Parts: sequence; C-alpha cells; structure tokens
Amino acid sequence: MQENKIKVYIKIDENNCIININSSIFLDDIKDYIQIDEGDGDKYSHAQGNYLEKGLINSKGRYNYKYVDNKVIELTEEEKEKLFPPVPVQPTPQELLNSKLLMDNANIQLELDNQKKLNADLLLKMAQLGGVTNV
Repeated sequence: MQENKIKVYIKIDENNCIININSSIFLDDIKDYIQIDEGDGDKYSHAQGNYLEKGLINSKGRYNYKYVDNKVIELTEEEKEKLFPPVPVQPTPQELLNSKLLMDNANIQLELDNQKKLNADLLLKMAQLGGVTNV
C-alpha cells in the first residue's frame, strides 16, 4: 500500500529568498516551485501558516527565509536590510489636503488669538482712561 505524503513546495526570487510556500494540496501547477519536504499533518498540509517557524514575511513586509544548498535558512536582519531597504512612504493626495487644512486651521486660530489679545488690550486702555471715549 502506497502512502500519499503531502509535499511542501517553495518559490524563490533572484536572491534565493523564499517568496511563496504551499502544499501539494493547494497547488495545481508546480512549475517554478521547488519541493523541499513531504510528510503528514498540518505542518505539511497548511504549509503557508505552519511550515516556517517565523512565517513567510515579517511585520515589516520582508521575507524571512532563503533557500541555499537545498536548505531553508533564516535571513539575518542585515540581509533583510540589504535586500529589502525601507521605501519612503509618500503621502496620498487626501493626506496632503488634510495636512494643509490642519495648518490653515492652526493659522486661523493664531490670528483669532492675536485679535482677542488686541481687543483685550484696547479694553484695558479704555478702562484706564475711565471708560470714556469720544464718539
């Protein structure tokens, strides 16, 4: 009796970083994939979430593993920095508009505060003059 083991496949990029992992259960076409293991259980059948200890991608969106000499090897932080440098985030048009509106609002508040101060100074001077004004 032949045992049907579940195969685990990976896909790598030009730097040998593992960019995809899946099991034979979910892959119809294994072209460009490399078989790295086979077995039974969740580790093999649900390889995307269970096979790699730290998962395929870290919280910064960087791949965690490479495939070298038929072995899955964890990338160091230095390798990740070199292979996946941070991309500066460009604000969206809506974020730019929101920023401008907030700045305009702050400037209006400052002008209003300055006007209140001027009004208070005028009222103080009027009070010092006895509250009498020539009209």
